[in-house]
Amino acid sequence: MSNQVLNTLILTLFMAVAVGVGYYVTQKLQKAELVRLEEEAEAIRLSQAEVETLLIEEAQASQGAAEALTRWNARYKVLPDRLSSPDVVTYLNALSQSGFRSFDISLSGITPGANFSVYTYNITGVAFYESLYGFIWNVENGRGLYRLSDIQIDKAVTTIPNPETGIDRQVVLARFSMSIDAYFGGSRGMSAPDSLVDVPDSVLPPRRPSINPFFPLVLQTLPPNTDDLVDLEVDELVSVIGDAAIFNHGGQMRTLRAGDHVYLGHISSVDPNRARVVIDLNKGGIRERLELDLQTGERYRQALGSVQLDAATGPVMSDAPPAPGTPEARRAGIYSDAPIPASNEQ
Repeated sequence: MSNQVLNTLILTLFMAVAVGVGYYVTQKLQKAELVRLEEEAEAIRLSQAEVETLLIEEAQASQGAAEALTRWNARYKVLPDRLSSPDVVTYLNALSQSGFRSFDISLSGITPGANFSVYTYNITGVAFYESLYGFIWNVENGRGLYRLSDIQIDKAVTTIPNPETGIDRQVVLARFSMSIDAYFGGSRGMSAPDSLVDVPDSVLPPRRPSINPFFPLVLQTLPPNTDDLVDLEVDELVSVIGDAAIFNHGGQMRTLRAGDHVYLGHISSVDPNRARVVIDLNKGGIRERLELDLQTGERYRQALGSVQLDAATGPVMSDAPPAPGTPEARRAGIYSDAPIPASNEQ
């Protein structure tokens, strides 16, 4: 065997060994290391994505917590830590000073709880419909935390003296009963701080409703003519002179002008050129327009629209006193700083 052949065989052997060793290293040893490195890289990518997700969730949670804290600090309802039953009774009696014929209140009991305690009162009385609405409005929209329930309202017809004529006037009132819960003794952090701003009246419901929700739309019976006014269904129009209309009221001549009251309505206009008088009537909730023509004496009626009744003319308290336990009441020193009751008060 020549040296050239021997060298070729040796080189071939070395190449085979190098290829074998390279194959073993790359396919056996380095492949396992590559898989391990790829798994570590994937774990790092997943961890980074999880951190980014947590950062986004943390930012969202912080924003939600800031909004919740803003709303919490902006609340105007107050849950007093201490409240006495005499103070609550004084407050409710102050709200019912105007427009109530009777107002009876009794404490039915105290319900202590882990997060708050409750006084429960039973109230009955008689009031003008609008005054009752004003009482409910003040209780529900004041800063004290009160809840009204079991409200029952019935019609009560009575008479009140008329100092001008000396004849009693018939009025329709509301006979009502309800339950009121007064909350106090909240858990730590539930009471509103003194630094809270007052809620403007513009964001609250109107103190006087456009249509009284408690007053009947149509009366079952018309009120009597206790003020001895001209009755357009009975009295005769006898003359129209200038801006005055003259009626024969039971043998007496009554002179009326635009804006003057008649039974169930008022004079709307007096037309001397046509000798015509226009009267707007409200017959227990049904509005009508009556035209009286002096030339013919005929009477024409024309309906004005849907059935509607004017709101009851009961007085409503415009400036309600602050509820006991509120920052306003404490600053004004209106009520006593009562201890938390340990048992039922009477």
